[in-house]
Amino acid sequence: MAGRPRFVPLIAGLEEEDRDGVAEANRNFYRAFMRRDLAALEELWASATPVACLHPGQPPLFDRATIMASWQAIMRNPETPTQIKIVEDRLVVRGRMGVVISREVLPKAHLVATNMFVREGDAWRIAHHQSALAPPPKDRPAQPAAAPRRD
Repeated sequence: MAGRPRFVPLIAGLEEEDRDGVAEANRNFYRAFMRRDLAALEELWASATPVACLHPGQPPLFDRATIMASWQAIMRNPETPTQIKIVEDRLVVRGRMGVVISREVLPKAHLVATNMFVREGDAWRIAHHQSALAPPPKDRPAQPAAAPRRD
């Protein structure tokens, strides 16, 4: 439609702000997990939106209480890593939904994760988490290389 003004700068500005909000919510999700802060993690999960969670090798969970119980069990497990490096983030925001796809680098495994966020009020809340085992990137070893021995 020629002659009609487009409001791209306004929309682009809002989208950038939303991208920042989704990225921050995603960082908060991993911070809460690594600190084993179940209360913070619970605060981050959506409460007015249907939720889903798929942990590696487990059946999907669709009930918020069951999802939170699963995170509590994972956090209580002494074998669960306390450090996760998040790399290769891809973030898309459309309206009131944002999706982050990233690689989770753990000490003994690589996972690919999808986190979907929804806008509830003025906050971005996670409504879906899915992670699955993934091969390490072809240009990187599966395990960090050991430091060379000093003689």
